[in-house]
Amino acid sequence: MADTGEDGCAVDCREMFARLSEYVDGELPENLCEELARHLDGCTPCEAFLRTLKRTVDICRQLPPKPLPPALRDELRALIERERPR
Repeated sequence: MADTGEDGCAVDCREMFARLSEYVDGELPENLCEELARHLDGCTPCEAFLRTLKRTVDICRQLPPKPLPPALRDELRALIERERPR
């Protein structure tokens, strides 16, 4: 199923899946959220996928945080330093 956005592009299921994480986290602009909501309203598979994603996010948020292993922490820190604008 596809809805046509204001720019004439269709929001299809593949685009939905690619943007659902941002949608759930509230990181998308309002106009795109509205477009995705319209798609969700008429697409049973995407609605089911969204419910599953939301449940997965809820479960993950309930897990206790675990510290990173020191080697991984050091590697990430070094990567961030290399990528930081000078």
